[in-house]
Amino acid sequence: MPLTRDFRETIQARTERDQAFRQELLTEGVECLLSGEVETAKAVLRDFINTTGGFHQS
Repeated sequence: MPLTRDFRETIQARTERDQAFRQELLTEGVECLLSGEVETAKAVLRDFINTTGGFHQS
């Protein structure tokens, strides 16, 4: 099911203002991947990448 624009905009706004949320989104995606929930992991990581503009080096 594709994301609605409202949901995507809400997630993007939250990731822009909340660093802890960005980190938790990435952590959740990796944890899902490691536990074998590949489809969920792909969805969460796709949201992370789309809302943050990609992976940034810190």
